[in-house]
Amino acid sequence: PARHVYADPSAPVGAQTERRATLIAGMDFGFRSPSVVLFAQLTDAILRIVDELVVTETTVARIAERIRAHPLGPPAWLGVDPAGRQRSEQTGVSSISVLRDAGLSVRWRRSGVQEGLGLIRARLDPASRAPDTNDPTHDLCEPAGARLMVHARCTTLIESMATYHYPEKRPDSLDPVKDGPDHAVDALRYLLINLERPRKAGRGRYC
Repeated sequence: PARHVYADPSAPVGAQTERRATLIAGMDFGFRSPSVVLFAQLTDAILRIVDELVVTETTVARIAERIRAHPLGPPAWLGVDPAGRQRSEQTGVSSISVLRDAGLSVRWRRSGVQEGLGLIRARLDPASRAPDTNDPTHDLCEPAGARLMVHARCTTLIESMATYHYPEKRPDSLDPVKDGPDHAVDALRYLLINLERPRKAGRGRYC
């Protein structure tokens, strides 16, 4: 938190520089479990999560209304879980269709959990930064500054990232435990997976 959390949680949404950049968002669907929407802005290669919406037992249509009414305006696009394409057995309409009918631009892309987590890790702790030509001892593989910042008002995401974990009794498992903290992290995964394309593996220098 000391590195990635910024600003005063009591400051109103939209204060200062938050009104200058394009708003984008990521969403994890839920009903009895929380639905989480993360609002973000990308400036100078740094992704700033500026606000969050966390609700339970709320329809997608109602959530869409709240997204459109955000103080910074509706997001340019909303990255969501591809499972949102499935039609509801009760309504015959998919969650993505409901969002689009509300006038929101929706993006989705199939991806594995580890791919999305890799994008989060890459922004939390980038592998390298440009060398300092004034410092001959500078290591090209020295950790760079963080490229993911979270506003202090986003308490659910902050707590979720601090408690997100894998099964203690299965150290070889690549599947995180689905016990609550995953919802906000999933919303962040869907945001990043639709913001950044995966890079192809290739030969290079290892640190």
